[in-house]
Amino acid sequence: MTLMTRLAAAVAVLLPLSYFSVGSPVSLAAGPMLSSPSSLTTTVAKGDYGIDVFSYDSQLNLPSTIPTLETLGMGMQQFPNDNQWSWVTNSFRTGGQGAVSLNDWGRILESTGNTGLFIFNYDENPTFTGGGDAQDATNLTEYITQHHLPITAIVIGSEEYGPWDFSANLNPSDSAAYYAQSVVQIAQAIHTVDPSMKVGVSFSLGTGSYSRSWNQTVLRTDAPYINFLSVHDYPISSTVSDSELLSEIPNYISSAMNYVDAEISANVPAPLAKNIQTWVTEYNPYGQPGSQSTSAIYGAAMVESAMLWRSYGANKLFIWSYDGQAHGATAQWPVATDASQPFGLFALSGDGLAPQLAANTLYPSGQALSQYMSAIGNGGLLRTWSTGTFVVGQVSSNAGNTLFLINQSPSPESITVDGQTINAAGASLSTTTLTGPGVSLSSSQNPAPQTVSSATAYHQAPIIESLGRVYDGESVVLHGLHFGTSMKTPAYIQVSQNNVNYGGPGNVYRIAVTEWNPTAVTFTIPNGISGPGLKNGSATVELATDDGIVSNTEPFTIVPTPQLNASIETGTLRPGSPLTVTGSDFGTAQGQGYVLISQNGINYGAPQNFYKVHIISWHNNIISLVIPDGLSGPALVPGTATIQIVNYKGLASHIIPVTISSGS
Repeated sequence: MTLMTRLAAAVAVLLPLSYFSVGSPVSLAAGPMLSSPSSLTTTVAKGDYGIDVFSYDSQLNLPSTIPTLETLGMGMQQFPNDNQWSWVTNSFRTGGQGAVSLNDWGRILESTGNTGLFIFNYDENPTFTGGGDAQDATNLTEYITQHHLPITAIVIGSEEYGPWDFSANLNPSDSAAYYAQSVVQIAQAIHTVDPSMKVGVSFSLGTGSYSRSWNQTVLRTDAPYINFLSVHDYPISSTVSDSELLSEIPNYISSAMNYVDAEISANVPAPLAKNIQTWVTEYNPYGQPGSQSTSAIYGAAMVESAMLWRSYGANKLFIWSYDGQAHGATAQWPVATDASQPFGLFALSGDGLAPQLAANTLYPSGQALSQYMSAIGNGGLLRTWSTGTFVVGQVSSNAGNTLFLINQSPSPESITVDGQTINAAGASLSTTTLTGPGVSLSSSQNPAPQTVSSATAYHQAPIIESLGRVYDGESVVLHGLHFGTSMKTPAYIQVSQNNVNYGGPGNVYRIAVTEWNPTAVTFTIPNGISGPGLKNGSATVELATDDGIVSNTEPFTIVPTPQLNASIETGTLRPGSPLTVTGSDFGTAQGQGYVLISQNGINYGAPQNFYKVHIISWHNNIISLVIPDGLSGPALVPGTATIQIVNYKGLASHIIPVTISSGS
């Protein structure tokens, strides 16, 4: 296929070719704020929201669990939230039994009227029953359907793009291609059993080289087989003030969704893109819980997040709860020190240890989410906008019309709703019930309209041609289009074979690049010096530009390293006499080539050329030289020696044995 034909085919698949360029890590650029009088409107239902629950949490077995989940009012649950747990044996890879089995969770789902999102253990060690190849996916889906478990979605793995997950996998090479190809088989296995089961893949919000490569590889490979992207997000430090927390959430969520949407549109054909949803399957506004986690401000942040994720296009939002560690004396992120158990049901509820609340009693944060879910009722419309210092959400449903008012200012502010003035404390959530469908708002502050700053950059994806047949250590030129002019990070060349990557993000197994321009990159095929040697056979190459756009992946073939053809007319040589070597592919000039004469462990003419060999002339098929006579190093002695030619590409001839004479 010619380059122009390949380009046309690639454009047909990839357009619109775009990429959202932002800093790393996850410090996403500002997107459009909701600004009065414009607003965003979307449908909303309880099934759009979920809570993460855990196979190892014994408090899920308490009688208070079901009533608490019903009070919270969300429609879904994600389980087991442990990457090394077997659904078959209810055991952990490191030993011990889970507190909650798959069937136990199924009963909880049925009792609460919830549906389930199951995390499928991707690529676990096969000696550990219960994860993670296509056959296991078939077995799991058959079990779900035969036992009528209300599980409607399966996400393949959790965070395979992260090094914290590599140790559990059969293939810990952090290969996006390996994961993506496995997803094809697993997703097809699931859909063969149950075509209605929603299947998702791991998607990284990180903006570094590896995350970009991961996302683009997975989207391009798996788009025809999946239903949603699974996003995990912990964006904001728990050290920020209450007001800063509420102020940062809108721009952050807007930017995150811009990033996801740009990746989908850049890498997935439009007919497929419209079928791929965005599910935020783990979310907590804090990078880790702090003292706010059990407070009213946490509830305000969660309601604000719940409204804005949906408004900006996320289809589902699951609240990650840090395993209820908010009240554990030995917990990793303790909030209180007067409790002795590390786990509660979730950080929105009490752990039942005096003087704390009774087990599974909602804190103010949980009560705020419960109020929001109650307003949704059987489903309705969500309208969101901003005015002054307030982010406002209106939920209209069979339960009525309810306004949720987020005051982002640290100071008390007022807002007028249908002629009624509401005073809101600094950094707080207020609610009010409307008697009619109309809303007329005004605020005590009248700031200038917020400007929309867009960091979205649209670029053409690079298109590469195959390298054909190459050998270890060969200097090659990768041809194509749209490579950019710079090889600065995050640009890279990546050669992959047997799920080992050379070059690529981080360049762990180094690839030497000598030239980079918009249509050609010159580099050296890895030869085993900086990592495992390549084997003869199939390999692939890809390229990323300095703004993080990944090319198509092209196969090529590693072949045995060829030898130069070289010969001499006589096998007996005299020091100081001329010698002519004939052959082919020596190169039209010596360049980095050399003639190596060796005797008794001493090398003359080696690359460092400490003991020089005088080259008279160098042509592609003939080299003239002078046999060393002792002027630049130890004299050759009568007896056996060898000669070898190495050309400018590093290719060597066979070793030619010669005899050094003593004659003068």
